[in-house]
Amino acid sequence: MNKNFTQFIEPANSEHRWWIVGLTLILWAIFYMVLSSFFILIMSNLLSLDNLKYGLFTTPIEVYVLLSTFLIWLVVFLILVKLFHKRGLNSLIGKSKLIFFKNFIYAIIISGIFIISSQNLIPNNEKIIENLRFSKWLSVLPLGMFLMFIQVSAEELLFRGYLQQQLATWVKSRWFFMVVPSLIFGLMHYDGTMGIKIGLIVVAVTGILGLFLADLTYRTGNLGAAIGVHFANNFSAMFWVSYQEQISGLSRYIAPEFFNKPKMFHEAALSMLITTAILFLIYFFIMEWRERR
Repeated sequence: MNKNFTQFIEPANSEHRWWIVGLTLILWAIFYMVLSSFFILIMSNLLSLDNLKYGLFTTPIEVYVLLSTFLIWLVVFLILVKLFHKRGLNSLIGKSKLIFFKNFIYAIIISGIFIISSQNLIPNNEKIIENLRFSKWLSVLPLGMFLMFIQVSAEELLFRGYLQQQLATWVKSRWFFMVVPSLIFGLMHYDGTMGIKIGLIVVAVTGILGLFLADLTYRTGNLGAAIGVHFANNFSAMFWVSYQEQISGLSRYIAPEFFNKPKMFHEAALSMLITTAILFLIYFFIMEWRERR
């Protein structure tokens, strides 16, 4: 292990009881699912948002409600980590807040450049239509971005923070403590409504993304870069061009030809899987080569 990652996992070294970690994760999952479902039900009735009952988030307020459930995720998780491990937020994100924010900003800039330069990989403008006019989009962006930051931070704190830290203290194999959280991360994004084939491809794509974020965390020793890349990725999919009708409420544009067309979505998902795998391998070999120089 490198020095950065050794420091990163130090707060988890005192916990050797696997059942405590398992209990923490189980209780988190139960409380999060129950409370978030209850929250969505209350908001759907309170604000007359019937779409929420069917898992549709096609207006800004509906996406706000969806992203707000990650506040529940975050609060429940931090309470349980404090209760069972006597650990706080700083022990999960890594030392040095300055380095954390620098890594976060650098990751967003680099990811943004890549996403913009790869626009030719998505359908051209003739297949993309405006979803929210520019002034409306700008007005809903601030709260949406704040809630999205909460969402990606909550996920990174669990998978690349808590879980990767804890596994690394038990098993020194780098691939074990990177692959296992990434696999779970991918499986949690499985959506059966897309069909089994597309659902599994999405799991694979998300799992590779998780592996990339895990490797960034391993090399930097904090969650700044992982949260930055995760934020840029989700911004592109949820705020810029949406290829899924279910979560399109905050998107500037939508690609309607992908809605309810499994064959087209399957081809796009497969292309994304191949592209993601190639990019990760290129990144990984370059970073390994630099480290061994």
